[in-house]
Amino acid sequence: PRTTPPTESTPFLQFVPALSPSARIRTRMKKRALQRFHTEPASFLPYSSDARLGSVPMVPDTEGVTQHLASAGPNSTLLDVALGILERLAEVPGNSAEEVQFVRDCLLANTETTAMPCVLLNSQPGESGTPGEYDYLVSTYAKRDLSGASVPGSPPGSPMSRSRTPSMAMSVHPGDLWQIEVGDELDDEFETWAFNSFQLARKLPGRTLQFAGWKALEQFCGNTEIECSMDGNKVCKFLECAEEMYADQDTVLYHNNVHAADVTQCVHAAMGDLGFEDYFDTLSMMALLLGAIVHDLGHDGRTNNFHVNVGDDLALTYNDISVLENMHISKTFKLFSNSPDANVMDGLKLEQRTRLRKEMVEVVLGTDMSSHFGNIAEFKHLTEQIGSNPREWHQDSKAASSLRIVLLHAMDISNPTKPLALSDKWSNLLKQEFFLQGDEEKRLGLPVSPLCDRETVKFAAAQEGFFSFIVKPTFALLAELNPKVSDIVLTELARNTDEWEKRKRLEESQTA
Repeated sequence: PRTTPPTESTPFLQFVPALSPSARIRTRMKKRALQRFHTEPASFLPYSSDARLGSVPMVPDTEGVTQHLASAGPNSTLLDVALGILERLAEVPGNSAEEVQFVRDCLLANTETTAMPCVLLNSQPGESGTPGEYDYLVSTYAKRDLSGASVPGSPPGSPMSRSRTPSMAMSVHPGDLWQIEVGDELDDEFETWAFNSFQLARKLPGRTLQFAGWKALEQFCGNTEIECSMDGNKVCKFLECAEEMYADQDTVLYHNNVHAADVTQCVHAAMGDLGFEDYFDTLSMMALLLGAIVHDLGHDGRTNNFHVNVGDDLALTYNDISVLENMHISKTFKLFSNSPDANVMDGLKLEQRTRLRKEMVEVVLGTDMSSHFGNIAEFKHLTEQIGSNPREWHQDSKAASSLRIVLLHAMDISNPTKPLALSDKWSNLLKQEFFLQGDEEKRLGLPVSPLCDRETVKFAAAQEGFFSFIVKPTFALLAELNPKVSDIVLTELARNTDEWEKRKRLEESQTA
């Protein structure tokens, strides 16, 4: 038996019980294997449950685990150790075999699956009068299909080590270049969460995104006391080109230039009205705003699922992985490369350009809805570990990356958190865009995607599920960092959810 507690420098074999020579050899092999994968020999310390998501778990220093490591050989993994512990627990009288099997299944499942609310996985087709009522949430917001098979995913790249960056500024301030008067009231409302982008589109048809992008970038990048700058003329040219690369409202009903302007304004309001500015340095705010501007660049009103099923050039180019999101961000940097007069990164230093590109790529890829449950699970764990101190988020590069990804994703799904009339207009446009895709899928003889069959979809039930299981948990996590989210966003969302629950009951009564 051990007489002294282990330390980092204590030889591994000192604490292994007396074993046969062959077992001792296997134990030495295990030590060598661990040393190959870690910079120091593995430390067998009392187990701690405060490890952050993605960190290497501490191996418990118990007799059963030690014997497992000594006998299993050098290729035994952490998962092997965990499953071995479960096997021993199953033999303990009073432990439920069903519960042990459930934990085993969770260990073997992917993160996206274990992050989903149980009700989504347990609901049966036909429940509440809606065929597959919650199936669309599983198929849309997780990288798995309805059969449970894993779907290949492309996790957004982790960011470079972050540091405080000098503020960016426009070299000129061409606020009057467009000679457009939007009115003082609408201009003031641009700062608020409840801003109506449709009113802006009526005032500035064809220039909605240009105005929103300029207002947002000027606000956060307008410090003139800087060592580097963005050329205001290039910013204007970039916004003009970006707006031209989006479809207009008559061509694509939802994923158009107005939606891009709306998401950009939401990021702007999140920094100011909701108070998230302290969580980002200026370069990261720029990445979020530019990411918002281009996050649906070139969208054709069809989903990733449609492109993959068709097997078109986009799906082949990006190997069925985040097809649209990869296209959006690729088009952006091709624009910068091919049009120097629109390259807003041109005035930045190399290290700033490198980091800005990395962060823009990660946030745009993070808008792939199939990444939702995995990204939210990681962000939830980080929120529990770090708390709400902005300094702590700045110091942890993984946490900063997760926050950027979740923030832009939240802005992309924020329509349910706006005043009901505004939220309803967005919902109806998205519904009609889905139906047009479903009509085309029928013509092509393809499986009709979730929510796209105008003849069978129960839209109120779908909206209620989307509000409750996707939007609310996302903003509830952001509210952990800033209580304004609860006061402004979740309050409106609760009112809208109540209304959709009423509509769902009416929908059910009409189809009963």
